[in-house]
Order: sequence, then structure tokens, then C-alpha cells
Amino acid sequence: MAGDKQSYEIDLNPDQMAFVTAMKDKYSLADEGKTMRVIMDYLISNADIHEAVFTQVRCLR
Repeated sequence: MAGDKQSYEIDLNPDQMAFVTAMKDKYSLADEGKTMRVIMDYLISNADIHEAVFTQVRCLR
């Protein structure tokens, strides 16, 4: 476990949780927390996609 970590509770819809679990399984990640850290590290490292990720309106529900 590299680096200090803090625990947070987040609310995910069933389809979001299914995605996280599927990515964990597909890429043999340790757990769902690691999967979310991978996603967050990618976003932190790619500021050029922030507009597309955080401003695009998605009506999935």
C-alpha cells in the first residue's frame, strides 16, 4: 500500500458499482477502493479532460 490513505464513504448507483467491480475484476485490482484510486489518479494526471468529464450533462437515470 503506497502512500497514506483516508477512508471516505461514497454513494454509487447499482450500475456505477457494477462498473467499478467489473474494472476491478478485469484488471485484477485488489479491491474497489484501488479501482477508484486508479480512476482518480487518471483524472488528476489529465487536466485536459476535466471539462468533458465534469461539465457534460449526462442523464443516465
